[in-house]
Amino acid sequence: MKEIESALGKARKTRENINDFLAITLKLKGELKFYGVNYGWAIRYSKSGKSVVALYPDKDRFTAQVFLKRPQVEAALAKGVSTATKEAVNRATDFKEGRWVFIRVEAKSGIEDAVTLIKARLGVVQS
Repeated sequence: MKEIESALGKARKTRENINDFLAITLKLKGELKFYGVNYGWAIRYSKSGKSVVALYPDKDRFTAQVFLKRPQVEAALAKGVSTATKEAVNRATDFKEGRWVFIRVEAKSGIEDAVTLIKARLGVVQS
């Protein structure tokens, strides 16, 4: 975890804020997971054994990966996320089960969009 915090650099505080929101407000359980050579280490948050979001550290930012089913996609997009996040959602491959959406989080709007996607995943956001 110390290496991850160091790599995050300027995004460290942002990641701490979203971690607090996920752990304290949403009561999600976080665990460090290795997703292979292509993706690397992430902190995966789950609820009742189901993955909700994974946060992949990068230099001065991180990437949030959220799995959304079709109704969750519609609910998230209806909440007015940024253009970049709308593009990421629309660009994500549409599988029968849903979409794996990846968004980069560097600024406040990125946190807000990530939270919107996470809430949609949990069924907290309705369209």
